Amino acid sequence: MNGGLTVRLAVISAVFTLMITAAFAVTLYSVHQLNSSVTEVTRAEQSVSASNALERLVLDVEAGRRGYALTHDRELLKPWVSAQQQIPLRQQELASSVSGSPAQAARVTRLNNDVTAYLDNYADPAIADDQSGEPDNIDPQSIMDGQKHIAALRTEFDDFMSNQSTIVATAHTEAEKAGRRSAMAAVAGFAVALIAVALLTRSLAVMVVRPLRRMVAAADRVAGGDLSVRVATDAPVEVGALQRTFNAMVTALDKGRVMLGNVAAEQAALRRVATVAARGRPPDEVFAAVTEEAGKLFGADAAVLLRFELDGNATVVASWSNDPGHRVALGPVKLADGGIAGRVLRSGRPIRMSGPRSADFLQQEFGDSAIRSAIGAPVLVAGRTWGALKALSTCARPLEEHDAERAAEFTELVASAIANSQARADLTASRARVVAATDESRRRIERDLHDGTQQRLIAILLGLRAAETEIDGASQERLHTIGSDLSEAIDELRELARGIHPSILSEGGLGPAIKSLARRAPMPVELHLDLPGRIGPNIEIGVYYVVAEALTNAVRHANATVVTIRAECHEDHLHLSIDDDGVGGADPGAGTGLTGLGDRVAALGGTMQIASRPGNGTRLSITVPLTPPPPLRSGDGASQI
Repeated sequence: MNGGLTVRLAVISAVFTLMITAAFAVTLYSVHQLNSSVTEVTRAEQSVSASNALERLVLDVEAGRRGYALTHDRELLKPWVSAQQQIPLRQQELASSVSGSPAQAARVTRLNNDVTAYLDNYADPAIADDQSGEPDNIDPQSIMDGQKHIAALRTEFDDFMSNQSTIVATAHTEAEKAGRRSAMAAVAGFAVALIAVALLTRSLAVMVVRPLRRMVAAADRVAGGDLSVRVATDAPVEVGALQRTFNAMVTALDKGRVMLGNVAAEQAALRRVATVAARGRPPDEVFAAVTEEAGKLFGADAAVLLRFELDGNATVVASWSNDPGHRVALGPVKLADGGIAGRVLRSGRPIRMSGPRSADFLQQEFGDSAIRSAIGAPVLVAGRTWGALKALSTCARPLEEHDAERAAEFTELVASAIANSQARADLTASRARVVAATDESRRRIERDLHDGTQQRLIAILLGLRAAETEIDGASQERLHTIGSDLSEAIDELRELARGIHPSILSEGGLGPAIKSLARRAPMPVELHLDLPGRIGPNIEIGVYYVVAEALTNAVRHANATVVTIRAECHEDHLHLSIDDDGVGGADPGAGTGLTGLGDRVAALGGTMQIASRPGNGTRLSITVPLTPPPPLRSGDGASQI
């Protein structure tokens, strides 16, 4: 059935009404037939009763007439008088009882006419003549004719009664049949009503109740977290529209859950990247974290992070893959014109490549024919395209266009971490260059003092000593005094040169240099050193000056009585701690030299922590990597990307 729920309910209601109306009409017709049959029986019985009464009255007239004729007793005329008065009424009653049947009405008319003729021609004249005083005038022949006429009337009455009895019996039979038909019609009407109600109930159940129950059950499953459930949309228009709306709502909820899951995954990935960046990890660790989180976030088989160089090529700074066979090697690469990275650099927009038309480019770019699709998104730092993040897939489920858009959003969010890491790396490199330049200047000054000024002063001292031996007297004593002062100046110059760049550090390494500082310190210094023979020169110089500055701070600001120095190498890191029992309360912002120490440690790629509670002394905890990662450089390479 086509049409909406309202049309269907209207049609079903019309059919229901039609069935009930038909059943009611049949019942009414049956009742009408029964009523007609009962009426006919009643009228037939009334006609029989009226006919009997009229016949008795006619017989009473004849009996009174004959009795009076034989006895002349006027008491016998009382029934005659009463019958004469009642006969017209009974005639009317008899005529009225058969008014509905023309044949019977004609018969009753003849009967009434015969009765009237009998009264007019035989009964009434005889009695009237006799009452005039001439009783002997009653003709016997008239009596005989009256008897014959009465016999004819009785025969006519008997025929009428027989006919009416037949009519009554027939009417009774018809009434019984009509009664049975009425009962059957009532039962049939009740059955039809029940069937109509059942049909209406079933129609409502099929069109409304069952779909609503299915929707309620589906809603319970949705409330339980199952968003894969859908309901059939085969109900009429209104309920079907409700079903479709329900499916659309569940679909929207499912998409919303997927979107929320993606957002949650992105936020978790961003938190992990931010955690790595906030801990001050080297750029390569930050880049690796970004690449791994992106690959896992997009369900890719591999991911690559590139940095664009000024020469128009790029450098792979991080690579991640579930399968080592798909991992892209780090290092400089050339940008292919049709490759993803090149297109991202030129357009500054996310790019997606998949399908047979891109198969050659993908194979050329990644060197693997199993790659089905790939996406790329620009990494914007300070308003320029710093690099690109790429992801590739070898499975049947390709990376879609929205994955490229999500990659662009992800790179936009992690760009700050990349920029901070790059800035931190640039700052560290800048500090390292400054420190290296300072140390080189120190070495040059020390070398100039040692090879130039100090040697000249020694030569002058030797000349003075030689002149001293050639003269005597006051002049000799004067030259001796000058020579002693010059010797002290040479010693001071030697100590100054040693402070600028101690030769023991270059000759013996960090351990002996720290021991030399401890020996020259004005307070006791406890040493606990577990160091290898030699470490990188930059690290040795930096750590040496950190220890020297810390000892100076302990003397000048902490009023310490003892200093403890511990140094050891463990897991590619140098761990150094310097403790004193001074007044504590050291503040890096108060100009105590701690800021410079922190800068020097940061220049080495290390970290420094300060613990200095008032009255509890000061502890410096320093960690310096022994093998800092080499700086990323651009260059030519054989691969293209």
